[in-house]
Amino acid sequence: MFDSLLQAFSGPGSAFMYAITAVLAFGLAVALERAYVLLVSLRADEPGVLGKAAEGDLDGARTLAGTHPVGQLIAAGAQAEGGDAAWDRMASEAALIERDVRQRVPYLATVGNISTMLGLLGTVYGLILAFTGLGDASAVERAQKLSEGIATAMSTTAFGLLVGIPALALHAFLEGRASRVLRFCEAVAGRVAAARRAG
Repeated sequence: MFDSLLQAFSGPGSAFMYAITAVLAFGLAVALERAYVLLVSLRADEPGVLGKAAEGDLDGARTLAGTHPVGQLIAAGAQAEGGDAAWDRMASEAALIERDVRQRVPYLATVGNISTMLGLLGTVYGLILAFTGLGDASAVERAQKLSEGIATAMSTTAFGLLVGIPALALHAFLEGRASRVLRFCEAVAGRVAAARRAG
């Protein structure tokens, strides 16, 4: 199969193969950057942060947060006066945090869809190529055109799916991780607001 895919880069469907490769390169860049941010960079002692926030020790919670965006949320809540003001400030900060956390993750779904569509477009092109060869040609030429067209159709479809399926899977995984980060931020915000009301 992989030999057929490699040969397709020099066949009639090469434009589709190179277009899908360009989409793949973009998707890999986005996936690697977002995976690093969401899985490595945004780490915090979650139980510790939740515990300190519940106790009202906002400085301790912010220290335990490290580079996690929940630190920005805690800082916003700590600067406000009273629980309601803290909640309002954290709500405005939460919108910016959500933008940063989910940044570029939807591109992976786009990569999955575009690569699949390019593969299907290559399929249509390959079938057109196959059927146009069935006209006024000798039996040998017809067989050659038919096999070339079908090979183009199948190779572009396969390559589009090989890029699209992992891209959609990565999108689902990273979107789930982003949602987990944001749920943690929401839980901490609730505890900070409660601590500010009590204090």
